[in-house]
Amino acid sequence: MIDMLVLKIPVDYSLVDVTDDGKHAILGFDLLDLDLKVGSYDVYKNEDGEVKHKVLKHSYEKLPTSYTKMAFKFYHEGSYFPYVELKASPAKILQGHNVYGSDVIEQGVLEMLGYLATSQPTLYGMLAVSETEVQQIDITYSARLKDDKQVEQVKEFLRNVTTQHIRKSTKECSYQNTIYFGSSRCKRFARKVYGKKKEFDTQLKEYEYLAKLNDQNAKRVFNAMSCPKLQKWATGLLRFESGVKAYVMKEKGIPTNVFELIRYQRENPKFTQEIWAKSFEQIFEALKGTAMKATDHDSVFDHLCSVYETVTKSGRRSITKARNLFNFYCALETHGVNGMKSKFGQRQFYQNMADLVNAGYSKAFLQNLHIESKNNVVPFLKFVEIKFDEQLPPDFVEPVSQFNEGSFARLAS
Repeated sequence: MIDMLVLKIPVDYSLVDVTDDGKHAILGFDLLDLDLKVGSYDVYKNEDGEVKHKVLKHSYEKLPTSYTKMAFKFYHEGSYFPYVELKASPAKILQGHNVYGSDVIEQGVLEMLGYLATSQPTLYGMLAVSETEVQQIDITYSARLKDDKQVEQVKEFLRNVTTQHIRKSTKECSYQNTIYFGSSRCKRFARKVYGKKKEFDTQLKEYEYLAKLNDQNAKRVFNAMSCPKLQKWATGLLRFESGVKAYVMKEKGIPTNVFELIRYQRENPKFTQEIWAKSFEQIFEALKGTAMKATDHDSVFDHLCSVYETVTKSGRRSITKARNLFNFYCALETHGVNGMKSKFGQRQFYQNMADLVNAGYSKAFLQNLHIESKNNVVPFLKFVEIKFDEQLPPDFVEPVSQFNEGSFARLAS
């Protein structure tokens, strides 16, 4: 799935001049004539007490679409050639969510350019749209796990993996749901892994809040994300996302002009899968031979707490017995019944076994837990398997941009 596109659209070359100090300026242009949110680095009063400004700038703002908004910034002067930058998730602006989505770039590009043209017609008329460049493509594919607790288990496993190819992850996003590999500023790939359902639930709450404030875009997104089938699909998804930079695309002979890239994809429909696989190649290679237990210890602990939690006279919640039994369970899993008998006195050993049986674990299960634990070790790349043919639900329909007949659509033909 294409999870984000960053487009760079230069101003028409005929409108740009180079000043004596080597900076670029747009001929006959005043930023204040455009319907933009404009600020200044320098505001002052002249000798007559009139407020004046210098060095105008356009900060990032958001343009409305049918669903989520699109980030937009106009770099109008400086040592760089003037251009507009657009950032958006094609899946989100076309269908209201990015739980799943298309690998096809074209319709997302048309939607982004179409909304820029309709919301900023004067500025759009100044741009050399045919020269639009792709700065970054975020490509995402998912592994489907049993449930979200298993997603957390795998994330913790990845967080603690250190090899010559992978440095231990210390950076976390604000929701502590994302593991990063390398720097987001690297010139080739910006890679990360995260649990989709946790991100989805957080975003759903945010859009629900905005919808209650009568934000019309938020209402449409909230309605789209409230679909039970969509929420079920998001459950158990572990996302592997790679931000593919223009630098590496050029290295591999992939065009960065967006219209050439659209035509390239028609001839190479699996190029997103191939470059995504290349971005994670070293990481998956480093994980070959590693294994992890498929045991869901969180569920065991939660269950024991539900059975043996008590409340003290002071009203404080106590899970001491549940914690001790959980530690016994984990030790039993590692050392087996015979090993634990030698570590515990007979009375304590049999009491712990009886308490676990009382919690619903059969005696036969506990006696074979050590063997089960050994058999429950799964090679990581089998446990976390990316199946390209199972990324979309059976009833998925490729979204089509409402701007499919515009002038930019003809550029892509």
